[in-house]
Amino acid sequence: MASADASAVLARVVLTASYVAVGYAMRRFGALERADGEVMLRFVVNVTLPAMLLHTLTHTGALFGPGVPLVWLTAAFATAAVACGGALVYRRAPRYERGLLLGAMCGANLGTFAFPFVEAVWGAEGLRLAALYDVPNALVVFGGAAAVFAAEQREAKREARGAAARHDDGGVYHGEWSVTGESKQGFGVYEYPSGATYEGQWNNNQKEGFGVYRFAKGGSYAGEFRRGAFDGFGLRFMRSGGVKSGRFEEGAFVEALGMDASDAASSKAAEASKAARKAAEASKNRDESNARFASRVIAKTLTFPPFAALIIASVVASSGAPLPDALCSAIQPLAAANKPLVLLTLGVLFQPRMPKLRARTAAHFLATRYACAFAAAAVVAAAIPPSAGNARFIMPALALMPVPSVMVQYALDHEGDAALAGCLVNYSQIASLAALAALGMASAAAAAAPRWVLPAGLAAASAAVVGAGFVADGLLAPRRMVFKPGAGANEKSGEKPLAISLAPPDEGAGPAAGPTAAAAGFGSRARKSKNVYGNVSRGGIGGIGMPAIAPRLRVAPTRGRPNGVASRVASRAPSRPRGATGGGVGGFASPPRSVSASLAARVA
Repeated sequence: MASADASAVLARVVLTASYVAVGYAMRRFGALERADGEVMLRFVVNVTLPAMLLHTLTHTGALFGPGVPLVWLTAAFATAAVACGGALVYRRAPRYERGLLLGAMCGANLGTFAFPFVEAVWGAEGLRLAALYDVPNALVVFGGAAAVFAAEQREAKREARGAAARHDDGGVYHGEWSVTGESKQGFGVYEYPSGATYEGQWNNNQKEGFGVYRFAKGGSYAGEFRRGAFDGFGLRFMRSGGVKSGRFEEGAFVEALGMDASDAASSKAAEASKAARKAAEASKNRDESNARFASRVIAKTLTFPPFAALIIASVVASSGAPLPDALCSAIQPLAAANKPLVLLTLGVLFQPRMPKLRARTAAHFLATRYACAFAAAAVVAAAIPPSAGNARFIMPALALMPVPSVMVQYALDHEGDAALAGCLVNYSQIASLAALAALGMASAAAAAAPRWVLPAGLAAASAAVVGAGFVADGLLAPRRMVFKPGAGANEKSGEKPLAISLAPPDEGAGPAAGPTAAAAGFGSRARKSKNVYGNVSRGGIGGIGMPAIAPRLRVAPTRGRPNGVASRVASRAPSRPRGATGGGVGGFASPPRSVSASLAARVA
């Protein structure tokens, strides 16, 4: 690579880093907030990115010229190798984070990142091959990755609802849920194991609003609820036939009032009961069929602006007809603004100082992605003949491009960890810049070297990345706590105080994980540990869940639901259903079931 080319690449590196730094500084000093970055990202994805695709793919000369099958086959192979490697490594990851990790393995950032750098190193030939490579790559990014995010979100909600709907004590809930699918929210029906039922409104797993509670042994309450108890105006129908009309506080009847005072509340409770029954019936039939899910994802993909722009650009480029001048004039400034806006946005969303678990996840992901990418690039370099010229270097370089920036938008749309997605995008750009500069500088020397030199170098780089992944995983691994009898035991009582020691996780522990947890895939720990993601329930001091304290208990400082080693201890503790207090509400023990004739008529 000539010195002029090296200077051009270095200038682009500095410019790229400066845009990200400016965006981060603007958020750091209060000029922009994270919410502003999310709005900017939506504008980039839906406006400037489609304009850039249209402009680039229709202004790179004869796009579908010589070498189309070779380039497309290379793109398909490299993308499949990285995606399959990620699927193998993260197959046991929790669904709420597997969508992000697998989706970010699909495709690469070419339009925003690779085009200017490839052009600076290999000129117009490199730009044409990169644009041609981007056609199948963009299909994967805007179609395959979006489908992965949607499918994993769908299954995560199914699992969350299935686990939350049936409680440990036998109670069952049917109705509406929060957006994340983890808490009762809206209208729903809860059937207690005692036979009692509640039909009404819910808020964050608690009865809140208006509803009807039917006791298992007869009698009912229709009125207002707060924090899971009778609270407000309502009617309490007794088993004996009597009626209490008035005001309740925290389940207790505190003020008797006439029926007129409670009529409005009981009427709203009857309406809420009816709406809850409808919501419960709808939730039982809510599971979307696979065919309907596929049609919905396909329709969303086809109407996604970048994907639509890609299809239009491909049709125009294959026909040879230029875009209308008016359209070119309109999209050119938007296309030029895409890169700086993307980089500024990523700077606003960037969080360089990550918690240790998130840093471990990011390091493990980058090691996995680039180990697979270097291995795929080595195969590509070995398969392309020397007669292909610079394509021997351009194709492997394109296989090493960073995570697409649109993954941040996917994470926002599918309730993923957008902060982690932003870190993956930014740090992968640094890694790709280093790989691109190394390949560019090696292209001149490797052109005269034996054919096996370049593939061997790329394979060695893949092995080096795996080794770096081992090291990073060990340095960022959480410490395990071991509780064991200490000195100073009480000989009379036999009680022994517990001493706490810290040590790295051994081979049986498995790496810790949570909503942003590190996956496993490197080393014997991942192979020998069946429950790779050993989660501990939320709570505890300093974010460390402590379900129980026992001699030689390992506790991984993670977040999420109980699982793995710690869950075997946590599962021994008695559990309580969300939003319920045993079989009754508001302090009423052994809740009756039947309802009086007057309330039955009102509810009906």
